[in-house]
Amino acid sequence: MTPEDRELDSRFFLDHQPLTLFRLARARYANLSGIGAAQAPGRWNRLGEEAIYTSTEMGIPILERLAHSPKELIPSNLALMKIRISGSWVPQINALVDPNTNGCLWFCRSLSAARDRFNRSGMFAAGGNPFAVAVPSVIVPAWNVVLYPKGIGFWDHVSLESLEPFEFDPRLFPENTPVENSGQDL
Repeated sequence: MTPEDRELDSRFFLDHQPLTLFRLARARYANLSGIGAAQAPGRWNRLGEEAIYTSTEMGIPILERLAHSPKELIPSNLALMKIRISGSWVPQINALVDPNTNGCLWFCRSLSAARDRFNRSGMFAAGGNPFAVAVPSVIVPAWNVVLYPKGIGFWDHVSLESLEPFEFDPRLFPENTPVENSGQDL
């Protein structure tokens, strides 16, 4: 089974309330603005669209960073964010909605469903304006959650729980790999 075909159980979001998410980011982007993704878009946002890429498992952002980093330098100046989503959720088809704020968390059980929905609307935030969209990770069978700070209810439901410096164990890289020198991120 390929990551494209894998389906995840959306009951996860009802069973894990409040929801804790994790993000590994450059220290200068370790906030809830989404400006980093707006400047360098990813799979689930367009240029200029603020987004925050997170996961429901602490190890997934670490694996994602390893998968997308050059192997000749150990990434540095990183921070591990712990983000909380809370609300009074009512389940709907492919979504959880808080009737008090109209805040909405969409979920796409498979990558193909997420891609179809993203391609159809041009961006997830179009037509419904969710503050969060859950999609399966490409790397392992776990949920990634993309947060949209301009989505309805974002600031009512999303908060930064903690922020800690993060360093990779050098054993994850070839011997004598230098640490990236990007002092401006401190």
